[in-house]
Amino acid sequence: MAKKDNRIKYNVLSGVIYQVVLIALSFLLPRLYLENFGSEVNGVLSTIKQIFAYMVLLESGVGLATMQALYKPVAEKDHNKISAVLSATNRYYVKIGMVYSAVVLLIAVVYEFFVPVTNVPGGVIFGIVALTGLPSVFSYFVQSKYRILMEVDGRKYVINNAETVLQLLANVAKILVLVFTDSLLLIQLSFCVLSLLQLGYLYLHAKGRYPWLDMKVKPDNEAISQRKSVLVHQVSGMVFNNTDVLLLSFLCDFKVVSVYTIYNIFFSQVQTFITNVISGFSFALGQMFHTDREKFMKVYNVYETFYIMATFVIYTLMAVFLLPLIQIYTKGINDANYTNVYLVVLFVVMNLLSNGKLPSNHVLEYAGKFEETRTHAIWEMVINITVSVAAILKWGICGAIIGTIVALAYRGTMMIWYSNKKVLGRSMFHTYKLWLVNSAVFALVMVIFFVDSFSGLSFGRLVVKGLTHAPWIVALYLGVNAAFFRGAFKNAIALWRKKL
Repeated sequence: MAKKDNRIKYNVLSGVIYQVVLIALSFLLPRLYLENFGSEVNGVLSTIKQIFAYMVLLESGVGLATMQALYKPVAEKDHNKISAVLSATNRYYVKIGMVYSAVVLLIAVVYEFFVPVTNVPGGVIFGIVALTGLPSVFSYFVQSKYRILMEVDGRKYVINNAETVLQLLANVAKILVLVFTDSLLLIQLSFCVLSLLQLGYLYLHAKGRYPWLDMKVKPDNEAISQRKSVLVHQVSGMVFNNTDVLLLSFLCDFKVVSVYTIYNIFFSQVQTFITNVISGFSFALGQMFHTDREKFMKVYNVYETFYIMATFVIYTLMAVFLLPLIQIYTKGINDANYTNVYLVVLFVVMNLLSNGKLPSNHVLEYAGKFEETRTHAIWEMVINITVSVAAILKWGICGAIIGTIVALAYRGTMMIWYSNKKVLGRSMFHTYKLWLVNSAVFALVMVIFFVDSFSGLSFGRLVVKGLTHAPWIVALYLGVNAAFFRGAFKNAIALWRKKL
């Protein structure tokens, strides 16, 4: 248990460091893109990124199905079972790599010859698309299966450390290229080369860590038989994460996409930060679910309580302080309007709903309830696309987020119901009580401060306001939650003292 505790600490710490580095660098590059190339090119590059995000669907659900299948054998150190599961995964990944290569080439051709982009020389878009896809091709053929095993085994810190080094080197390289050459192709080439080196390092590390792993054993295809149901959930996730940008690019223009992307930078970085921290100990919860259900229930209750509270704290602070940050960030960029009060409110609500359902989603993943809940995922997609299209035509950029919020409200409700009633066998009351209590605190803070309360402030004055008001907002959430959820707080203290 001590070794597992250490892995949790390493995972969380490395995840925090990685995200701090990523956040610091990610805000600089889009600003440089806007200054050097304008909103249209920034919108095109953002759209290409979204298309590649959809390319993950070619994985056909194999990765998540493999992860769920590995929790129990990894907890029991069943090397034969682990090898059999990953042998099956490897065969699928080789096939996926071939298809992925062909699709990358097709996208490169389509963008080069059929998508007009002003002020970009011929052949550049083709090269950008090809170089963007190359690391993923290598990953499917060589490295992906090892990455899954490392995550389930609690070695996410190795991946995080490698990602931190990659982001530091790649972003420094991109900045140097932007400063000295303004070459979009050279920017992507530098990232491609460094990504391949990072993937090679992870491959060699995994080979040394798991010398007993045998990919030649008989593949256990049954272990990942739920991959098609997992794919439905992944498609739903892709629709949530990426459809807004694609719909806006078709129904509006690339400048609108650029505005959406700038707002989304702030929220996506926070979401990735949350996900990285949670993934630091998710492997332990997944193994505990299959080996000690009674303890899992107590630990999960603590996790759900503190996670939802922390999520509300984070997005409350973003609602109060984000708009002036965006104004500072986009100062001097005049080819599009980046100040929009309604966008801040809608993004906050959307991300609260999206991140708030993560504990329930984890329960479904641990239990492998992909097939049983795929209907919920399908309806979420249908609602998201249909409502978003109608809302965009009426309200423009805000309509895209409204459609996503409606879909998330449906999916979150179904997840809470299924995870509590069907998997955990408990009442939904605790989860809904968490949402109601924290929503009340959020509403109170919004009555005191609306999203434009500090609009137009300089960065220095905004920092002072943040240091003044953030502590009491956090304390308010802690005090209210401690009053309403005493059992969870007592168990949290017991966990801290390792008495649970």
